[in-house]
Amino acid sequence: MTVPWELAAAGGVFIAIASFLRGLTGFGFAIAATPLLALVLPPALAAPIIVTLQIPAGLQTVATDWRETDVRAALLACLGGLPAILPGLWLVSMLPAETMRLVVGAVVILSTILLSLGLRLGRGPRTQEMLGTGAMSGFLMGAVAMAGPPVIVLLLATNWSAGRCRATLSLVFFTLGCATFAFGLASGVVTFETTTLAALYAPGLFLGQWLGKIAFMRIDGARYRTISLATVAATGVIVLLRGIVEH
Repeated sequence: MTVPWELAAAGGVFIAIASFLRGLTGFGFAIAATPLLALVLPPALAAPIIVTLQIPAGLQTVATDWRETDVRAALLACLGGLPAILPGLWLVSMLPAETMRLVVGAVVILSTILLSLGLRLGRGPRTQEMLGTGAMSGFLMGAVAMAGPPVIVLLLATNWSAGRCRATLSLVFFTLGCATFAFGLASGVVTFETTTLAALYAPGLFLGQWLGKIAFMRIDGARYRTISLATVAATGVIVLLRGIVEH
């Protein structure tokens, strides 16, 4: 499939924008990149390119933020999330995708409203909470290709520092992204062509994440929480609107 260079270049700009968001918050790359890249590339190319780029994106942030990462919490989330991907894939084959998006979008928006009103745990996350939100994240990844909100909402409600939240989320989504990439390879969705295009977009990815990390170092915990909540809320709105349009 031949892609005009103008569209390919625009895609590189969109990748840089989405990776800036990930560098700033520790999440949100796929959420932002998917609709943007689909504006200039066919969905059959855009989706596997994003899946592939999540691997180098995760490697970069996990490596630089390792000291602040709560490895135990991240592993618990992944322990709950990885097995739940398959049930999510099964459910989406049984129910209309637009129905799933309506439910997910509504739940995400409600969760962010509760957090913005001051709902806080005042402590760190517990084992069962990480396992549970991890399972919900994996399930959502399989069902609607959107893993983030459950575990993000949980960590934003804790008394963790912004750096600890960001680093831990990076590890969680890197691990889940690796699983998604493996599923894509096995199913034939990820191909040599999409991997080659992803490699061409890698410089923009790294530049965006580097700039996002610089921006993160200039904000305080309260502002980080506000930006992250706004990102999650926007995710819910996008998913909800997509469900309404396709219903």
